[in-house]
Amino acid sequence: MGQSTRMPVTAMLGASVFCSGVTFAATMPYGAIVGIETLGLSNEHYAAMVSISSLVGALVTMFIGYASDRLPDRRILVLMAAVAGATGMGLVYFGRSQMAFIVAITVIWPFGFAMFSQNFAYVRVYYNARAPERAHFMITALRTVFSVAWVIVPPLAGYIAALYSVFDVFLLSALAYLACGVIFAAMMTDPATRIAAAPIAARDATGMRGFLPTPIIAGLVGILIINIAMRLVGLAMPLSIVTRLGGTVGDVGIYAGIAAALEIPFMLMWGYLGRWLTREAIIIGNGLLLGVYILLVSQARSVMDVFLLQAINGIAAAALLSVTISYMQDAIKGRVGLSTSLMDVVGISATLAGAAVFGVLSAGGDYQLLLVAAAGFAVVGGLVMLAGNTRQLRMAPAD
Repeated sequence: MGQSTRMPVTAMLGASVFCSGVTFAATMPYGAIVGIETLGLSNEHYAAMVSISSLVGALVTMFIGYASDRLPDRRILVLMAAVAGATGMGLVYFGRSQMAFIVAITVIWPFGFAMFSQNFAYVRVYYNARAPERAHFMITALRTVFSVAWVIVPPLAGYIAALYSVFDVFLLSALAYLACGVIFAAMMTDPATRIAAAPIAARDATGMRGFLPTPIIAGLVGILIINIAMRLVGLAMPLSIVTRLGGTVGDVGIYAGIAAALEIPFMLMWGYLGRWLTREAIIIGNGLLLGVYILLVSQARSVMDVFLLQAINGIAAAALLSVTISYMQDAIKGRVGLSTSLMDVVGISATLAGAAVFGVLSAGGDYQLLLVAAAGFAVVGGLVMLAGNTRQLRMAPAD
């Protein structure tokens, strides 16, 4: 692209990704509280609502990803997703009823959920066009900005919910969606930020129509299994801290804060090391390292042990939350939008599978067993990816 931009695009994209992080970090801990405790939904109805929302979200993100590779302007989809997200969160805030909550979460919000992946799809194609040598690193760097939101926003949202109303966190999310929409609306006034979809090649690099290469399939399956492990840890670790280790809800907040804070420098580290290591090697190695961490934390004897082990978790989680983005964006050659939507599909599938495993293994309240199972998932995921990518490990990094 020879046309120069008159806007600070990197700063604007960073602000957009941060706002995307706010939309999740402000509301995710409070969905069940609003649905069950405040609005009176039963546990079964809330679980069914979340499952429906997840499935609708998967379909929507795949459709949007498919469409984004054919639209003349990718900015439009991010703007539309921002408007949908603001509408859904705003409906919860202003409606404050079971019907408003159900409609917002299952019908409207799944369209807003796609803002995260399409944000990163735009980042990737923008830097592919402007500075291809920096594209992978910028994905990692901007993913750290998303993590910053998770460090800052949950305490703020908790303060707002405690001082005012739990519904107010949904207003905070709606405002973050609107801010992202304003950023992309402003960018649409600058023709230099318009990124059109490239012509779609009839065949991928393997020369086979309609099929992903075996290494990519193995990689995606491995990442899915590793994500199941991460979901299980997210469900089991807070409960283990409170029940088995005698910790408090405050300890859970400290644990989450340490984990999120450590991800930030390590994400930048992995972005830098990506110059010498392939993405496959980074993901495989850190999938196995995650398994080691989970096994160690399952044997923790105190809350302090959990805190100290976050140093290992930070290294592994930073790679698995950032490097996997650029890996999946290259899964379908020439289809960045559709490939990026795989992040949402993998995340949703891992959440559903993790919830099923959690339901089976936690029936007796044995969260230690659940953590051991999670460690097994992480190791198996790394080995699955390794089995299909032995040749890729001997190649030079894509960057």
